[in-house]
Amino acid sequence: MGAGLAFNGAHERYTRQDFIWLNYHVHIPQPDPMVNPSGVARRTFYGVNSSPSYFFDGESDGGGGSAEGAKGLFDSKVDPKIQTHLAMAPEAAVKIQATQVGGMVKAKATVSNVKSKSDKLRVQIVLAEESVTYSGENGERFHPIVARGMAVDAKSAQGFALAPGKGGSFEYTFDLAKLMADAKESLANFEKKERDGTYTFREKKHEIKNGLVAVAFVQDEATKKVLQATYVKIAPPKAK
Repeated sequence: MGAGLAFNGAHERYTRQDFIWLNYHVHIPQPDPMVNPSGVARRTFYGVNSSPSYFFDGESDGGGGSAEGAKGLFDSKVDPKIQTHLAMAPEAAVKIQATQVGGMVKAKATVSNVKSKSDKLRVQIVLAEESVTYSGENGERFHPIVARGMAVDAKSAQGFALAPGKGGSFEYTFDLAKLMADAKESLANFEKKERDGTYTFREKKHEIKNGLVAVAFVQDEATKKVLQATYVKIAPPKAK
């Protein structure tokens, strides 16, 4: 809980263009009703075996802590790390646009000024919910910026390949109904297969109800370093 509260403090202190965070939920140490396939995939990508675990621009920096230690964690680790990364020159420029029409969210990420010559660069587009309310075992009730889905290129499991030193535009449409159905199925499979029917969620938090945001970032999958990221709040669809 301490890490969550510390990052909540950073979320309040900094603007979204200075500090962008994403929460991927995993079934560690206990079953989590906000888990979805994108979170499972990112857990595998980062090799996460304990929760909470946090990364700054792809760099692992620990996790955990009590609520009482949240301020100390913020002052000694989270805030200094953010300041350090803010002082670094970005290695790419990233823009994102996103609009919602009915149950569809169309996002477009534009990348330019890429400095890295790595052949493992990938553009990621993430759809997240601004806040999910759920009282977990650690007592935390409000969960901000919950990742609900990631763009999937037809040629790969996640994201879009980016040529070394090159930019480009990348578009993806999120189907909210499909994201919710996939999340619900993932939770049901966890109950039936991973827990052999011995566990049932008291509440499945697969539905997407609150405001949405889109985040785009360029990441070197060889080192996990994030070159740059950007964020946009998505306007809700107009009532007919």
